[in-house]
Amino acid sequence: MEHKKLADKVMKMLLSGDDKILILLRKQYEASEIVSVKSNEVGFYINYKVNEYVINEHDYNNTFQIGDVDGKLNGVDGALGFILYIRAGYIVMLEGYTNALDYWPSDDRQIELSYDTGADRDLLSLKTKWMK
Repeated sequence: MEHKKLADKVMKMLLSGDDKILILLRKQYEASEIVSVKSNEVGFYINYKVNEYVINEHDYNNTFQIGDVDGKLNGVDGALGFILYIRAGYIVMLEGYTNALDYWPSDDRQIELSYDTGADRDLLSLKTKWMK
């Protein structure tokens, strides 16, 4: 499936951390299935459905995004970006998009991933998105 390997790497980074919300979202991702993948010349969208047995562990209802992973391409830092959409506490969609380029690369293996804050992820800043 197009973008599947890249999406797995991005999701691992986006959901990394010891926070209880990230742990719950990782469980959702591990138990989710891809509903659809849509691509265009400047990015992609992958829609997920969380399997029923994980829903019983659900204990929050926030809607927010996690988007602190960037892609480097052709020596351009931040050339690509990724956003994970959470609706009512559930993973629903991963978006990959171009920032500094007019096209999505033909081969996802060319993309180098990193956090937008560098080697150390800023979890405190990230948590403010779901601590409402």
